[in-house]
Amino acid sequence: MSLHPVIRIICFLVFVACLSRANAGQLLSGLGLLFGLYFYSPVDFLPRAYTMLLRLRWFFLSILVLYFWMAPDASQLNPPAYLFASLPSGMVAGLDRIFPLVLIVLAVNYLLASLNQNQLIAAIYWLTAPFAYAGLEREKMVLRLAMGLEAVGKLAKMPARIKDKNESQVRAGKNLYQRITGSLQYYYQYVLGCAEKDVGREYTFDCLTPPLFWQWTFPLGLYLLFLLVGKINWI
Repeated sequence: MSLHPVIRIICFLVFVACLSRANAGQLLSGLGLLFGLYFYSPVDFLPRAYTMLLRLRWFFLSILVLYFWMAPDASQLNPPAYLFASLPSGMVAGLDRIFPLVLIVLAVNYLLASLNQNQLIAAIYWLTAPFAYAGLEREKMVLRLAMGLEAVGKLAKMPARIKDKNESQVRAGKNLYQRITGSLQYYYQYVLGCAEKDVGREYTFDCLTPPLFWQWTFPLGLYLLFLLVGKINWI
């Protein structure tokens, strides 16, 4: 029996929270869990994961350069807590930030690939049930999420030549700041245009039943695993 979509999202949130301040053992444990999911899954997630990581390469490089120049003294680092203790302190600090981000990107890729859009929206609708007691309309929240995901999907499927042509028109004869703001404005207007075309359209999704009681042991077990691994003194 497959995991309930709600349990998948909760496990993902627990995974991300545990990696936010992870030591070497916890990072290796997270890598091992992802390796098992990717290796034993019948679906090939690697091409999509490679594409996501490739798009973030400059972001990772900027983190590495930033920490390389603004790193603390080597005496302030605790080598057993790092996977890259033999490298210069700046490289250690940068890689210590990049490695958890890579694991989180891989986890996001697995989550999005293992759930279709209908399951994802239905699970988020189920999880936002407490907001109804605060007077918030979760239907509008989920509707905006659905429209946003659909617009992003259309933008991703747009032929590269069309996107390059539009971006070249936006960036022509402008400095870096103007090109960035122009590109953001272009994508924002594109999403608004998609929303205007969908006026009056009905969005439907299935309401999920509550997860089985025994499936709640998965996020709890995941948290306990990271907690126990974090107690080990890695040398």
